[in-house]
Amino acid sequence: MKQYPHIFAELFYRPLVITRAKHAAICKILEARMSAPVRADDLDGGDAPEEKPDMSPIIGETAIIPVHGILGKHLGWMAMASGGCDVDRVAADIDAAVANNNVRQIVFDFRTPGGSVTGIPELGRKIYGIPKITKAFVDEECCSGGMWLAEQCQHFYGTESACYGSIGVWCAYWDSTRAMENAGERLQSVQAGKYKLMGAYWKPLTREEEQILQEDVDKIHEQFKDAVNVRREVPEEFMQGQCFDGPDALDAGLIDGLVEDLQELVDGI
Repeated sequence: MKQYPHIFAELFYRPLVITRAKHAAICKILEARMSAPVRADDLDGGDAPEEKPDMSPIIGETAIIPVHGILGKHLGWMAMASGGCDVDRVAADIDAAVANNNVRQIVFDFRTPGGSVTGIPELGRKIYGIPKITKAFVDEECCSGGMWLAEQCQHFYGTESACYGSIGVWCAYWDSTRAMENAGERLQSVQAGKYKLMGAYWKPLTREEEQILQEDVDKIHEQFKDAVNVRREVPEEFMQGQCFDGPDALDAGLIDGLVEDLQELVDGI
């Protein structure tokens, strides 16, 4: 139960690099879980036992690092059990692959709609600085924050039917003022600091607050586009939040080529 506020805050009060469809799906799941009856074991305050992640597979001289699920940093057991991908786990896999003298190349297997911004720029720079051959592979979905990371690889290949792109940033704030008014409720607050309650759910954003948030989102979007272009030259028009199939992503310069499966990259394309 104590994980719910953290997940809710990640969904609504921080800049996101995730597809709108996946965000909506997570909200539906969270809503269902929060409305379910509370079990006794939810109230004991204990966390689920921590499990050690499986080591990334090594095929010959290739280490395959999975980047599967919704990206986040310091994810709890509930987020991980619900399909999360902790960027710290990916970073640890990179360190192990780099330290292994038998590994000549690292292939990142991306299946992600993106996630929160926190930890993505740092992990992107870590991938860019890997002193071995790096390849990104997609056969399902690599969107938003996933693209930020995949574009740091020296080579980027995927299948024709996969989904790529969604290069954009957004932030959602929950406004419950109308619902509270209809229910005859009013919340009063006292604050110190002009922007301390910016985004509070019981009051609408002011124009000045909206501008501050827009500037923050615009800044991260510029960082995102710079990261995409660190190895490739992608025109501005293709980095406005759209999603592409394989051929269109190739034409846009987002990927380097099309393949049928992961084995082609392992074999040394």
